[in-house]
Amino acid sequence: MATPTEKLEIALREGDDRRRPRQVERIIWLSEHLNLPSAILGRTETMHLLQEARETFVDGHFAAALLLAVSVINHSLIEELQLRNEITGDPGLKKVLAKSGELNILPGSCLEALDRIVSIRHPFVHFKDSDHEHGLGVRTIKERTHPAHLLEADAREAIKLMYIVFKATLREAV
Repeated sequence: MATPTEKLEIALREGDDRRRPRQVERIIWLSEHLNLPSAILGRTETMHLLQEARETFVDGHFAAALLLAVSVINHSLIEELQLRNEITGDPGLKKVLAKSGELNILPGSCLEALDRIVSIRHPFVHFKDSDHEHGLGVRTIKERTHPAHLLEADAREAIKLMYIVFKATLREAV
């Protein structure tokens, strides 16, 4: 007779086996967008967020991946603006995006996509009414799509943007 621990191990193994094909697909998708140098030095928090965004995406935790990706974007742009002596501290994400646009750190199409992802992220970070236009419930009804599918698409877009911003703000070591 199996012990409770053995039963749990079996259940976890079976769950891992069911999730593995989707994880493989997401890892392959990520490899198309990764293309980073083999060695990167950076702020410990930013580097940890970058890794955790990737891992949560692979594991299928899409809301978490969305939030983490936007955090990496925020960190990367703030550091870039600080290095250019354009800001001090953290003036807030909207101001950071606006300043990044003014200085052409990123192409306009990327900034438009960032604005969209930040809007989608907003109801997850700040409590909003259930009829908020960017809320997952409203979007699910409007787009007639399952929330899990919407979240995965949002996470993919956020992860793609995260790598674009991260690469655009990388600097060579001197």
